[in-house]
Order: sequence, then C-alpha cells, then structure tokens
Amino acid sequence: MNRLLTNFLRNETAAVAFESVIIFPILVWAWVGTFSFFDAYRVYNTSIKATYTIADLISRQEFEIPESSMDGYANMLAAMIRDHDGVEMRATEVHRANDGSFTAVWSHTTGTLARLCGASLDAYADQLPAVAIGERIVILESFVNYDPAFNMGVNDVDFENFTVTRPRYAGRIPYGGDQCS
Repeated sequence: MNRLLTNFLRNETAAVAFESVIIFPILVWAWVGTFSFFDAYRVYNTSIKATYTIADLISRQEFEIPESSMDGYANMLAAMIRDHDGVEMRATEVHRANDGSFTAVWSHTTGTLARLCGASLDAYADQLPAVAIGERIVILESFVNYDPAFNMGVNDVDFENFTVTRPRYAGRIPYGGDQCS
C-alpha cells in the first residue's frame, strides 16, 4: 500500500492540465476585476474632465443662454462621459452681495436634482472661493451614477464633481430660464 501511494504522489503525468484547471478561473477573475477597476477609474476621470469642459464652455457665453442650450450642455456632458443613463447636471450662477453672503442668481438642473436657490446655497459656502464683493461665479456640478459591468469588487458608485469658474468675457452669464428670487 505504501508503494502504491508513493508512486501516485511521484507521478507527474497530467500535471499541466490539472494546474490549468486550478489557475484558469483565478486568471479570469483577476482580468475581469482589473477591467472593472480601470473602467470605474476611466468614468471618474472622464467625468471630472467633462465637468471642467462644460463649466468653461458656459463661462465663455456672451449671449443669452436658453434652457434648451443648457439641456444640450447636459447631453454633451453625458456624451463625453459615455454614460447616457446616469448623468445629471446642475449649473448655478452665484453673486456675492455687499454683506459678503452668496446669493443664487439662476440655477438650471437636469434629471431629479433640485435647483440651487435660496437657503440651499448656505451648504456650499465652505466650497466657494474668496471672491470680491459684487463678483459673480458659476458653479457646475455633475452627478454620475456608475454601474460596473461586472460585480468584481467595485460596487455602484455615484461620482459627484463640483467646479467653480468666473465668467470670461462679461460680468455675468445671461440665462434665459427661470431666475432665483
């Protein structure tokens, strides 16, 4: 019996096939996990760049922007991120009053987001830069709901991007939609 057991343990025929059966699922799992991780990173990185691009585009407007153009900017944002289902955008022009407080002039949202008017602006006071009295800035926020293709360590994630820019050519951005009161 000992001799049969010893011969069985020393026998190396079919070792490659046996090792392949063990290692192949691990290699597939590692490859799919790497794909999932880097795809999430791509969406996150692209969403930041797209948010900056749309904010810069809005800041360069000299003529009145109709609501349909703002919706077009939101569609452009979704196209740049390559995720048309879970992308929402909020653009808000903010004015610094004489008393140093910030007030929203106008706000445009897409999807289920609420407009950023009135008291809701107080929550953003620590994120806003120091600007001169009477100056206006544009806040652009993007919200991207990322659903990974494979559930391999990266769960559903909401990427939230926040950027502030100044109007480039004029003191304010003319907006044709609803104004904040």
